[in-house]
Amino acid sequence: MNKNNLIKENLKFHLDNSFRLFNNELSFKNAIQEALNNFDNITWFSSSDIDIESFKESSKKELKELLNDNKLHSEIQNLINELQNRDKRTIQENIEHQLVDNLTKIALDIPEERNDFKLNLLFLEHDYYPEACFCGFDDSNYKFKLLSGQEYLKFDYQKELFNGVGLFNYETILNEYLKYIEYLGEERVDKINEALGAGAYLEEIKKLFILDGYLEMHLCFERINKKIREIKMPMRNEVFIFGNEHDCEQLNIYVL
Repeated sequence: MNKNNLIKENLKFHLDNSFRLFNNELSFKNAIQEALNNFDNITWFSSSDIDIESFKESSKKELKELLNDNKLHSEIQNLINELQNRDKRTIQENIEHQLVDNLTKIALDIPEERNDFKLNLLFLEHDYYPEACFCGFDDSNYKFKLLSGQEYLKFDYQKELFNGVGLFNYETILNEYLKYIEYLGEERVDKINEALGAGAYLEEIKKLFILDGYLEMHLCFERINKKIREIKMPMRNEVFIFGNEHDCEQLNIYVL
């Protein structure tokens, strides 16, 4: 199996596994129930500013309210279902436009002192906001490795062709998610995330949308790889493309 087939199967595996988890043991109702089951095992530290007993009582009450909010359960499940069934054509067209436009502009702005570098590692890095930037490096010693999304890629950071440039907007990829977060409102979003502690359940759904976006990027690169190669940017025979949150683990998207 060639590299891109491996990458596509890897992305599909992670996506299918995530959908399975969200539809079963990590469903919102199950996540709330687990938080309630573990509630009495939490160690609480006293504070001069907070009445711990009142805070505990309030937190448990909020969990019970969320557990019994069938409308919220249904909305969150529908959001995940929409992701599985949405129309990909508009997303693909948006990805193609942004990739070609950004990389064309980046190619024109590469500093002269880096003309001896050739692109072979390309990263799309996003942060909390729904935008990503492009980072490019030249590491001719890099050996292909299929990443699980739980480890950091090792490469030569000194051979930087460009870093933190361009603007790839994830709004089309995150469209349904962003609309739902706006509908919930900041106060309710905070309440849900605080109730589930470090789990930040809604943020995990956001990651699911971005993972689906990575697969759509892969499929887009399949269609337009020749067009990308025609951009006048110095590239090696293989350009390995990855996606990741800033300073976090990477996932393979495509080999150009």
